[in-house]
Amino acid sequence: MAHTEEKLVNLLAAPIKNEGYELVDLEYNRHGSQQIIQLFIDNPNGIGIDDCVAVNQVVQEVMDSEDPISEAYTIEVSSPGIFRKLKTAEHYKTFTGQRINVRLQQKIQGVKNAVGKLEECTEKGIRLKLETGGSELVIPFSLITKANLEPKLKF
Repeated sequence: MAHTEEKLVNLLAAPIKNEGYELVDLEYNRHGSQQIIQLFIDNPNGIGIDDCVAVNQVVQEVMDSEDPISEAYTIEVSSPGIFRKLKTAEHYKTFTGQRINVRLQQKIQGVKNAVGKLEECTEKGIRLKLETGGSELVIPFSLITKANLEPKLKF
């Protein structure tokens, strides 16, 4: 499925950008015979329902003309949410100074799951100040399995 996701990102990122949005993430899933293409979009003004509808229309036009998937599928468009995934170096740079949650392939300094303040992003990885203990981890991108914003919620 990773190949299909990559193909869809390459096909859809530019038309979505031309509409003024960033394609933050794309997930392609099969649930039995049903195929779902989930698109997560953003722009500096935030995302509302009208934005999702506009991007859905653009994506549908591209999918109809290029026909990259021969079987029936459903397109879902939404915002990345407050716990948005961080996938690219640009994402990390944008959210420097924010609280994030990082899951690692292997432990670094005894830590495999870390929550802390994203201090810096370089071309090779990130520097994270851990919330627990206050120490810093230098984490290469190659060791990050999953990362997302982790805002503190106040109730």
